[in-house]
Amino acid sequence: MRCEESAEWAERPLTELPGVGPKRAETFAAALGARTLGELVRVLPRRYQAPAQRVDSAAWPDGERVRFAGTVEKTWLFRPRGRRTVLGVRLTDAQGEVDALFFQQPWLRKRFEPGEEVELEGKASTARGKQLMAPRIVRPDEPVSEDWEAVYPEAGGLSAGQVAKAVQAALELLEQELAERGEALESWVDDPIPEPLRAQFGLPSLGQAWWQLHRPSSMEQVEAARRRLAFGEVLRLERARRAQLPPPSTAAVRAREQRVWERILARIPFALTEDQQQVLETLRQDLATGRTIRRLIHGEVGSGKTVVAFAMALALAADGRQSAILAPTEILARQHLRTFEGWLQGSRLRLVRLLGDDPVAMRRAALADLAAGRAQIAVGTHALFGEAVRFADLGLVVLDEQHRFGVRQKGALVAKGEAPHVLTMTATPIPRTLAWAAYGALEPCVLRTRPGSGAAVTTRVHLPRAWREGVAREMAERAAAGEKAFLVAPRIDGEGGLKALVASLREGPWAGLRVGAVHGRMPGAEIEQQVRGFAEGRLHALAGTTVVEVGLDVADVPQMAIFGAERLGLASLHQLRGRLARGAAARPARCEVFAAGEAYDRLKVLEDCVDGFEVAETDLRQRGPGVLRGLAQSGHGGFRVFDPVRDADLVAALRSEEIRNWLEDGG
Repeated sequence: MRCEESAEWAERPLTELPGVGPKRAETFAAALGARTLGELVRVLPRRYQAPAQRVDSAAWPDGERVRFAGTVEKTWLFRPRGRRTVLGVRLTDAQGEVDALFFQQPWLRKRFEPGEEVELEGKASTARGKQLMAPRIVRPDEPVSEDWEAVYPEAGGLSAGQVAKAVQAALELLEQELAERGEALESWVDDPIPEPLRAQFGLPSLGQAWWQLHRPSSMEQVEAARRRLAFGEVLRLERARRAQLPPPSTAAVRAREQRVWERILARIPFALTEDQQQVLETLRQDLATGRTIRRLIHGEVGSGKTVVAFAMALALAADGRQSAILAPTEILARQHLRTFEGWLQGSRLRLVRLLGDDPVAMRRAALADLAAGRAQIAVGTHALFGEAVRFADLGLVVLDEQHRFGVRQKGALVAKGEAPHVLTMTATPIPRTLAWAAYGALEPCVLRTRPGSGAAVTTRVHLPRAWREGVAREMAERAAAGEKAFLVAPRIDGEGGLKALVASLREGPWAGLRVGAVHGRMPGAEIEQQVRGFAEGRLHALAGTTVVEVGLDVADVPQMAIFGAERLGLASLHQLRGRLARGAAARPARCEVFAAGEAYDRLKVLEDCVDGFEVAETDLRQRGPGVLRGLAQSGHGGFRVFDPVRDADLVAALRSEEIRNWLEDGG
């Protein structure tokens, strides 16, 4: 257990460190949030420097940290391009010469007398001959260290060296105190995770982990220490997830009856996939248990998530409750409305819409019907958040492409009911670890199969010039022959934007073809008019921004061109090409992707990878833990070291009976 003295040490102010006065202590507090010694040693290193190796001038390893011993030949001062002074020192050994460069330290010149033997340690460079960058002078009796060196962040006027010096001084004070008491180094802090659980993953104790992060002898020690902190973050989020689980709901009566579901499914004009049947059965069982549902529904583009939302809304309506379907764009909301209206023909259920451009009379009638319980289903966009929107008994909230909404917005809609069920839907396949980290979903519902279409989509990745060199003509000829095309730009305005793209199509092989355009600034009715014209064949092509990614469900579109793809992630590109080859009679399709620079090689994976889950895993590997930053609005996060790629086993461990029991017992 942690001794009282070490606990007291952790609360001591930074002014107890040598060279840290009140002013410097305030700098540490402002820049790093460290006011005490305990807070200081919890500052994470930014990276690690490999141990320096002794080398001679014949074997000069570019970019590595080295020690070099030589004879001073000469020294000089210079100011490159008007910058601050640089001191140059030429050293020679039996194999040749090396120039050591000291930045902003002209006073060191007197330390180097010609003919003197010296040893320096710094970073080797071969950019302009053999150079030793920003070295330090090695003491004659100083051995070569085999330990890795922690390099700290620069912040608020503090250099990395100043932070390192303060951290090491704090550790020395702690080391002295523990030695006087005969305590082990790691005993300065309690570890809430029992040793048997840590041993399953080869993790050190929490106190030991901090020592290893600041004073590692190998990168294996650093990784083990990082994973101990990551496991703590995983358990912290899992505790928070469990604490936020909603209270039990009243068990559905009619919604769990098989005959009710048979009537619901009879309204869907096509056979469900096995995945859809499994997900709906899971949700039906959830309703029967009385638990308040919080489910993530995700999977392939076009895999039929709308069917799940429709069936659940009708199941809740069977018990007299209402549903709200929230879409991020008017395009998607109008598509849901058309679909629901078609499937509800002949039904006594009332469906209302809440969009931004609704006529006043229509909006007033919809609000009144929802408040009185006369309307069972509301489909809308941000208009659903309005204070005037009230439900008689909101039982289900469906958040379609929920990452496009803020946490408070979603919370405000859910708060319009008394513990309503919530389905979070996304057409982006999400790796299991990321599904948990972003949504707290240990067991998401997955849809992999696209109903009603077996047509293949071939993807080709090009450099931008390929459009002018032949792809434009090839696609135009196919469009003129009746093969509709999507043309996607990454933004509306500026060079490479949607407006510039549409203007460029008035000349060259596309001249004379009818091209419509849609983007987020257009009124919803105008967008719907353009989409209908495209679907009915009055337009050869529909150009748009990535608004095409969500909500454009047009049957049998066999070709697409995506410009400026270097601005998009693999998952977004996969979603876009998922708009192709839809419908039972769809033809094979081609997606032409144009990307500049380094992105060309990164995106080539799309040519061979057609499975959305494989694409998502590749995207996660490419982007690493940075992918979590884009999910901050989910309400989770706060990760400092957790890596969804390297720490997938730590998340998987949450399913183990041992950890579940420990958490339930207050662990």
